Amino acid sequence: MQRPTIKTIAQETGLSIATVSKALNDSPQVRPETRAIVVAAAERVGYQLNMHGVQLRTGKTYQVAAIMTAPGPKQNEWEGVEYAQLLSGISWALEESPYRVSLYAVRNFEESLATIRQIVSLKKADGIIVSGTRADDPRVRIMQAADFPFVTYGTTIHNAPHAHVDADNEQMIRHSVARLAERGHRRIALVNPMAELTYAITRLEAYCRALETAGLAFDPALVAHGPLTPAFGRQNVLTMSELSDPPTAYICANEASALGAFSGFHARGLMHGRDAVINATDDLNVSQYFAPPITTYFLPIHEPSEMLGSYILRRMEGEPPEALQTLIMPKLIERSDDRLAKF
Repeated sequence: MQRPTIKTIAQETGLSIATVSKALNDSPQVRPETRAIVVAAAERVGYQLNMHGVQLRTGKTYQVAAIMTAPGPKQNEWEGVEYAQLLSGISWALEESPYRVSLYAVRNFEESLATIRQIVSLKKADGIIVSGTRADDPRVRIMQAADFPFVTYGTTIHNAPHAHVDADNEQMIRHSVARLAERGHRRIALVNPMAELTYAITRLEAYCRALETAGLAFDPALVAHGPLTPAFGRQNVLTMSELSDPPTAYICANEASALGAFSGFHARGLMHGRDAVINATDDLNVSQYFAPPITTYFLPIHEPSEMLGSYILRRMEGEPPEALQTLIMPKLIERSDDRLAKF
C-alpha cells in the first residue's frame, strides 16, 4: 500500500493540493472549518505530517503545556479531582487540531513558577494551561509580560484580565449558605481550600456575605483552610464538634474532605440529618455513593476541562482574553432535605 500524501487528502476532500498543504501547515489563509476538514481527512487516510519540518518552517512546537500539581510518591491521601481527569478533557478538545498536550507534573507552586519561566523563555510550547491560581499570581504576570498565550483553571483578583475557566464559587457558596439557613441552620461551617488560593478567598468572602444576608454571625472557629483530603475533613469535624456551640452544617470544598467529615461523624457518634449535615462541592459525584448520599453542587469535570482546551486554541489564534472568561455554576443535586430531624 502506498503511503498517503497531500494529493491523497486533496482527492479525499475535493480541495486543491495548495489548500491542503496550507491547511496542514497552519496557514492563516485557510479558514478554521476548512482546516478541520483537512485534518479529519488526514487522520482517515493515515497521513503522517512531518511535524519537524512544520516546526522549522513555522517556529511552532504544536505543544500545549499543561502545568498540573501531581501527588508525590509518598502522598497517600485522596484530594478529589486528579490531573489525569483534567488532561482527558483538554486532550479531547484538541483532538481535531494539530496540537497535543504535554504534561508538566509539578510538586508545588514554586516548581510550577520555575517551569513556566522555562517554557516561556525557551518557547517549549505554544500555549500554557495552568491551575491553582493565586489572588496575585506571578505566573500570570510572567506570561502576560511575554504576550504568551495561556488559560488558567481558576481566577485571579489583582492580575490584569486573562483567559480563565472556573466554577462560580461565589454564587455556589452564597446559594449553599442561604439554602442551609432557610432550613434552620444557624451554625454553618466552611471547610475550605488552602487560604492562598483564589477560590478559597472567593468562597470565604461569599460565605461572610451570605451569613450577613441571613442574619447570622460570623465565627472564625467555623472556618478551616487546608489540603482537601479526608484527613482534613475528619479533623475539622473532630475539632468543631467539640465547640460549646458546634456546627449543624458543614460545607466541604470537595468530596474527599466530605468523606473525611463522615468519618468524623462516626468517631463522635453524630448522625447525619439528626445532629448535623454535610454538603459538598465537587466534579466527580462520588457523594452519590455515600451512606447516606449527601447534597452536592456538581460540575462534571469534562465541562471545564474541554473548555480549557477550546480556549487555549482560541488564544493561540489571537482571540482576546476578555472574550475567553467563563464561570460555570455547578448543578445542585439535592439528595437530602438537610433539615435536622428527630429520630
